[in-house]
Amino acid sequence: MELCGLHSSSNGHTHVQDWHNETSAGYLPQKRKRSDFPNMTGDRSECASAFPAEETAKNHSRFVQIDGQRGVYYSESWEMNGSTLYLPVRGTVLANMHKYEQISFEQGCFCIGDETGGFRQRVQGQALHCWRYSKEEKKLFIALSYFFTHCDVFQEVLSSLGCL
Repeated sequence: MELCGLHSSSNGHTHVQDWHNETSAGYLPQKRKRSDFPNMTGDRSECASAFPAEETAKNHSRFVQIDGQRGVYYSESWEMNGSTLYLPVRGTVLANMHKYEQISFEQGCFCIGDETGGFRQRVQGQALHCWRYSKEEKKLFIALSYFFTHCDVFQEVLSSLGCL
């Protein structure tokens, strides 16, 4: 039996075929000529039509950049009764939005805290909820929530999500 250049003998051992025999016997595919590629001019618009799925995958990242210096808060323990305490995001975060099953948005008043985890005040703004599925409970839950106090920062994140 032969599988990808491996041979198995009658005793069950597998050994690799000699490479010099493969090349001499003509097993390697012919090299593609440069003229076989549809676009060698460097114009990417023609290339996108030749390989649209690859072009789309290259242009869009799975990550959304969230800048904590611009009034962004987060919570990993969302409460249904509105008492969720959002803590400040430190630095810049690259959030992988593809690991969540669902994303939702909410507008209203939310509780924000300080760096130590103490309550500071209630603030008007927009929240982005990232939902995951719990196999044990067989339902969706909010695994991570971001709260934005500045509308323009929230709009930037929304536009980034539109690219996903």
